[in-house]
Amino acid sequence: MLVDLVSIQTPDEVTLDGVLRRPDTGTRNSLPIDCVIMHHGVGSNFYKSHFHNPMADNFLARGCAVMRVNNRGHDLAYNHLPQGRLGAAFETVDDCRIDWKCWTDYAEAQGFERIGLWGHSLGAVKTIYYMGREKDERIRRVIASSPPRFSHSAYLARDDGELFGNHVKEAQKLKDAGEMETVFAITVPTGALMTARTFFDKYGPEERYDIMKHLPGISAPLLVLFGGLEGNVPENIDRFGFGGLAERVTEFAVGTDNASCGVIDGGDHFYTGRTDELWAAVDGWLSED
Repeated sequence: MLVDLVSIQTPDEVTLDGVLRRPDTGTRNSLPIDCVIMHHGVGSNFYKSHFHNPMADNFLARGCAVMRVNNRGHDLAYNHLPQGRLGAAFETVDDCRIDWKCWTDYAEAQGFERIGLWGHSLGAVKTIYYMGREKDERIRRVIASSPPRFSHSAYLARDDGELFGNHVKEAQKLKDAGEMETVFAITVPTGALMTARTFFDKYGPEERYDIMKHLPGISAPLLVLFGGLEGNVPENIDRFGFGGLAERVTEFAVGTDNASCGVIDGGDHFYTGRTDELWAAVDGWLSED
């Protein structure tokens, strides 16, 4: 497998890496996009596989180039001068707008005119947020797989909402002590380490990144996908971010001209053992007129 290692520097001097794979010469493109940019989830990076490898192979076989790229929330933590500490534990989600634009700029500079975005998990949240806020007309198709809902009020309203409320109290103590950059552990809505600042950015009462707020702002053709197991296994912590979400997004999509929602039966958060079904859903949607 031949890939081109690629790198960009954002206007605020963050260096981000990725790979670009082009289809074999002579491969006919039968899709409405000629390049798809794949964005990873929280604490991940462009070279972790999960379902991305088979999806990339499928795109290439259909004549579409693939870029798998890092954003500044990659991995748990790293030092990056002059910004200092970055990574999932220290990120501000709003910064994704810089990263998403810069990677789209790079794809455009490579000659790709019909660009697609595929974000997974937190990368899906960021993709929805970016497209809802930026209205980037270069993006012809948007795929968001397993975007959790970040809703402070919905988490607290659950019967087991005290689990989240305890983390809010812990983060508030750090804030009151002037220790917003102190890392602490949470268990819901996902198991993670993050600073109090990052916690309030993601899960604070302002609910800045609630996908239900930003979906209506997207005009490009949009496909949102969920695994059938997400939010439906009572003992799993993903019940906070995903419980009832597929139904809500489906209801939203029914009332629009550009959005679709699908559920992959038996799929977990990474669609383990369901990659054929995942591609069938994506390919079928891309093939629609």
